[in-house]
Amino acid sequence: MRKKYITWGIILLFIITFYWVEFSPWSSTALQSYNNGYGTFDMKSYDVKSVYTVLGQMEPKGFIIYKKYFIGDFLFVIGFGGVQILLSLYAYKWTRAKWLRIIVIGVPTARGLFDIIENILLLSILLLYPVQHPMAVTIAGMATTMKLCMIGIWGGLFILGIVIKLGQFIMRKRVLRK
Repeated sequence: MRKKYITWGIILLFIITFYWVEFSPWSSTALQSYNNGYGTFDMKSYDVKSVYTVLGQMEPKGFIIYKKYFIGDFLFVIGFGGVQILLSLYAYKWTRAKWLRIIVIGVPTARGLFDIIENILLLSILLLYPVQHPMAVTIAGMATTMKLCMIGIWGGLFILGIVIKLGQFIMRKRVLRK
């Protein structure tokens, strides 16, 4: 019963925070209105020049929205990571191999850690602006790249797990028919 509440709590956190970062008055979409359509830096490739160009053109209200965006995004890291882990455990329910379970849980965990590093650095850059910190932007950009790589790896692992699970299901059906 407790497991069910945790599962639904994770799903609810994901839905609420997804709304926050994508559709709320503090979302990346809302931010676009104040920085010439750029939105947020995460989920994109960026460099020192592009970051400070965007911040230099951003309206004052954009800074307020971006700061509120980060509240939701820090929580989104947890909600999304939880959903990724739940889906991974479902996709790999067919195996008892601990090393494989460690990998399918470790990849979304690594994604979350890279996302947190990215958020901390980008929020710091935003709070310290107009003082520029090129090294922080560079490291944040690398964290973003690694986060996106982890999302890709997780997606591949998830599809593989589902394909194997489906293959096992089909094989069981064939065996039962004989």
